[in-house]
Amino acid sequence: MNRIPWVRAAAVGVCASIALAVPAVAAHQAPPDAPHVPAAMTTPATADPATPSHGPATPSSGPVQPSPGPVKRSQGVTQEDIRKAQELERYWTPERIRSAVPVDAVRAGETAQAPLRAPHAAGRSALFAPSHQVASGVPTVGVFLIRSDDGSATPNQFCSAGAVTSPTKSLVLTAAHCLKGGKSYRNVAFVPGYRGGASQAGEPGERPYGLFPMELGKVWIDERYLSSSPSDDVDFAVLRVGPNSQGQLLEDAIGRGNTLTTVPAADLARREVTLTGYPGGQKTPLQCTNATRAFQGRFMEIACDGFRTGVSGGPFLEGFDGSRGNLVGAIGGYKTGGLQDNISYSAQFDNDVLRLYNQAVADAAPDTVNPLGDAGTWQHATTFLTGRFHSDSVRNSTGDLIVRWSDGEVSLYPGNRTYGLGKDIQLVKDKVWKQAKALTVGEFTGNSTDDLLVSWADGKLTLYKDVNETNKLHNPIQLKGPNGTWTHAVGLTAGRFGGGNARRDDLVVRWSDAEMTLYTNVDGRGLHAEKQLAKPKNTTWSHARDSVAGNFAAAAGDQDLFVRWSDGEVTVYENLGAKGFKGEHRLRPAKSPWQYSTLVTAGAFGGGTRQDDLLALWPSGKLSMYDDTTATALGRERLLVPARIS
Repeated sequence: MNRIPWVRAAAVGVCASIALAVPAVAAHQAPPDAPHVPAAMTTPATADPATPSHGPATPSSGPVQPSPGPVKRSQGVTQEDIRKAQELERYWTPERIRSAVPVDAVRAGETAQAPLRAPHAAGRSALFAPSHQVASGVPTVGVFLIRSDDGSATPNQFCSAGAVTSPTKSLVLTAAHCLKGGKSYRNVAFVPGYRGGASQAGEPGERPYGLFPMELGKVWIDERYLSSSPSDDVDFAVLRVGPNSQGQLLEDAIGRGNTLTTVPAADLARREVTLTGYPGGQKTPLQCTNATRAFQGRFMEIACDGFRTGVSGGPFLEGFDGSRGNLVGAIGGYKTGGLQDNISYSAQFDNDVLRLYNQAVADAAPDTVNPLGDAGTWQHATTFLTGRFHSDSVRNSTGDLIVRWSDGEVSLYPGNRTYGLGKDIQLVKDKVWKQAKALTVGEFTGNSTDDLLVSWADGKLTLYKDVNETNKLHNPIQLKGPNGTWTHAVGLTAGRFGGGNARRDDLVVRWSDAEMTLYTNVDGRGLHAEKQLAKPKNTTWSHARDSVAGNFAAAAGDQDLFVRWSDGEVTVYENLGAKGFKGEHRLRPAKSPWQYSTLVTAGAFGGGTRQDDLLALWPSGKLSMYDDTTATALGRERLLVPARIS
């Protein structure tokens, strides 16, 4: 059974929260006889995402000056493309561009949720660097124009943006919050090198390279930002623009764009980064160079004076030569880029921005609003496991979900820290995983990335070390070879159950004869001390269906055991290691609707690091989260995937 078509069926279409009414423009893929893109024109982002480049940008020969006469039309551009650009120019007159207001200012005025940037932040003035206007403009940085189509009193709005070098020659990067507002837009355009004020004789005009219309549906925003609770970790958007009115693709007009460069979390503090953006009211780029520092371990912070509302999406450039550099960030992320005009932020440029870039280069379908697909997909889930796997989740102590499917595929869904899950990452697709009889997750090998423990149908016991988006399931450790004993293991639950340390490395095993045992301090060398919790052939534990570790009781320390029984009763056993099965709390009585749930697990999906958020799957494919569950009450239900309607 192939799960891919089920997911793809849910993913077809463009970002539903951006109802763009921009005229359709054909995507400009290079024709078969197009010349090979030179190495100097190729961004490191086109390489294997596992090995992004962090080197300096290739030096340029200086700014590309607009040609005063006719220019050569780029290959593949049609007369219809040119007509669309001309139509856009007729709307975006110089007067309209000058009068456009910052998107953030309009949104703050309408929602009263995003305050405008205050003049100064107190207490850190020694870090501030002066800014200066660049009257001549910067070829790779420009205004990102948006015409709001919702009846706003100020429909002509703008953000800042930067060109990104790519094989398409047509990519731009800005902040996702500039476009994600549930509104309809049209006449969206990028104006590189824009410079306010009238031009002097012999100088290029305000729009020296022309206007480049955004192509319909060619906006790539991470699905976690498209959700009802946008993740500020992914406040960036990649989009494709059509040619200008002279028939030039973006990089044929301005020269090479900025080079997209990923930044590890450990390297968010950079020595020399140039910030450029268009503050509201002046439409002349403001520029500043300063050191950056890490903020909350996931944002890049820079102290530059004068970056008021309007600069959102402006690039953080390293190795800047006056025209272009390495693109290591964009104003956005924390508080949509900051609340003071002398402190700006960028979300970390990691594999998430690289994924969007690669989608844009490949002209892949953008993310959908719900990255989890539909109920038809989830009806094929056979196992739920929770832990910290994705590198972002490890850094932020966030729970992720691993799902085993009926066809043997195993997927990782990263948590978004707001009681939701991101797009799945395939860990393996092999029918052999249908033979995995019992699975659990714990911290068995002594670091912050969790491990997967599997008991197979032949009794083999395998530990997969440090499972994440890169390692996947490539680090197996065999704890036991095929044997007759472990063929009788029907349930595994790892947690912190009194093993004498703070790691989740204790293992509760439910056997086919209903015996329950506890192994403490399991590690890469195997299983050690064993304690019997319930005797064989008891009349209780043969009725257990799901058992997961969690932090449901008020007291800190060792974990509790959540159990769903076959008759619908739901129970929490407080502090299992110390109390055994004597600290029982009943959350739901027998014959409750929980007798119909199919899978249950618990994790820290939001609201702190306690593993107290229950994730439940129902026969209709409905996926629900019950956040902040306690030993006495289920949390409120959050619907992640609606039930299938037949």
